[in-house]
Amino acid sequence: VAQQSDRKLSKGEFRSLVFLMASIVLWFFGYNAITSKYTVYAQNVLDKDATTTLLLANVAAIISYLPVGLVASKIGRKKTILAGITMLFTAFFVGCFMTASSPSWLMTAMFILAGVAWATINVNSFPMVVEMCSGADVGKYTGYYYTASMAAQSLTPTVSGIFMDKVAMTSLFPYASIFVGLAFFTMLMVKHGDAKVEAKRGLEALDIDD
Repeated sequence: VAQQSDRKLSKGEFRSLVFLMASIVLWFFGYNAITSKYTVYAQNVLDKDATTTLLLANVAAIISYLPVGLVASKIGRKKTILAGITMLFTAFFVGCFMTASSPSWLMTAMFILAGVAWATINVNSFPMVVEMCSGADVGKYTGYYYTASMAAQSLTPTVSGIFMDKVAMTSLFPYASIFVGLAFFTMLMVKHGDAKVEAKRGLEALDIDD
């Protein structure tokens, strides 16, 4: 990862870390708003049972952990995360238009997509944080990651609940979509922490020295 225990982040690395932390806060704000409030939303807006839907999202995420890690090793963590954010935004944006008359299979498909997207994001975001630090600083940077993620997870149920109570119950999916959409743009600004292995060409692929 990094080399020396006393290595300081460059300005570019620090900027990337700040934008990555912002991205983590934003996508947790979006995703955890849905997972914490969907049961109430499904009962009051969709008149559907939310239990199976949320379970399928979790199963889809678990199944996706290994494949998305392999994808990241081929195309890089940042591109993989951006693809995950795009999928998550798509799922939540579709949710904005779901009503009680919408087919149950569509909501199920949307949550499966969200589960795959969430795995795609999470498998790669924590390694990006750690990639920027030296071995001696892993604990500190792990703390940064969990502070950002846990703070967002703690706050978003309250904030999204206020919107649902004061604005409209149907504000849940637009709320989540906005935060996830913002995470795409902050993630674009991250320039470090990607450990993409470039493919060797020519004689390099044969490990032939000059």
